Amino acid sequence: MEKFRDKIFNEEVFEKYRKTLPSTKENSLIKNGLFTVVNKYKGLMDEQTGGYQVLEPIKGRIGGTPVNYDGNTDIPAGSERDTFYQNKICYGRAKAWGEYDFASDITGENFMAEANEVNEYWDEQRQSTVLAILAGIFGMTGGVNGQFVSKHTYDITATANPNLSADALNRASQKALGDKKSKLDVIFMHSAVSTNLEGLNLIDFLKYTDANGIQRDLTIGTFNGRLVIVDDEMPVTSDSTGDIYTSYVFQKGFFEYENIGATKGSELVRNAYEKGGRTDLITRIREMIVPMYISYKGTGAVSPTNEAFATGSNWELANNAKTGASKVYVDDKLIPCARIISRG
Repeated sequence: MEKFRDKIFNEEVFEKYRKTLPSTKENSLIKNGLFTVVNKYKGLMDEQTGGYQVLEPIKGRIGGTPVNYDGNTDIPAGSERDTFYQNKICYGRAKAWGEYDFASDITGENFMAEANEVNEYWDEQRQSTVLAILAGIFGMTGGVNGQFVSKHTYDITATANPNLSADALNRASQKALGDKKSKLDVIFMHSAVSTNLEGLNLIDFLKYTDANGIQRDLTIGTFNGRLVIVDDEMPVTSDSTGDIYTSYVFQKGFFEYENIGATKGSELVRNAYEKGGRTDLITRIREMIVPMYISYKGTGAVSPTNEAFATGSNWELANNAKTGASKVYVDDKLIPCARIISRG
């Protein structure tokens, strides 16, 4: 069996290529309601900071302490409403795939990437970006930002019961959002974590009735009232004791998503001279993935890399953009996400 430019070629039977390797990734983070698709930033970017970020104002709530209305107490002048700001940034990515004509000549097969493969590839990259953003916002340190990370993280790896349980999920939700804990309605976990829960019969799989009237299980389940999404892209680390898994709990629609678009999203480039002829498919994306009430404050790049997204110092809670004691951040209770760190 010979290979030509990494393509298996059987010169005796000219066996045709009939299969493309399937993706090993589920891309569940971006396929299960975690995105709120919007269409509002593309037109705003040119008006603000050069076409790659948006500084969006957020009206604060009215508040303050009332005075006693007793006929003797003056009513002070009305207090002004505070205004908060969230910085939202666009990022871009590009990739090309190419094939030589001769590879097709000797195999009879077209090796150019197909549209569904390209879409699946970008879904994989998009999920990697989401995971980088999560690493960044849970990597924030200092002051209010560090307090957010501490409050929205529930680590049970060193406890007597280090595996995820209904009690751990409930306590993590309460720790993060208090009486708003019911907002957390979907949990993403590694298959090792879900397998442990399934072994304890703690996941209730949703049912459907087939054409023959037989009730069957769907692959999507619920755990303690939350929708369960299983994906092995969820973070896994290890120490001397064993593996450590991170599960994320969200309110659906936690990320705003907008396809900003590139001037030339896809194009074919032909080089008829190189090694008898070659065609390249080039694709580009520009889009925004924005966590709720958390600002990207990194500087120096019109398109942050995933490494930049994963850096905690590049993020902060939305705030009123003032300095010193006058700086006020949004209440972290408004940010419906939490992470649970467990052994399984």
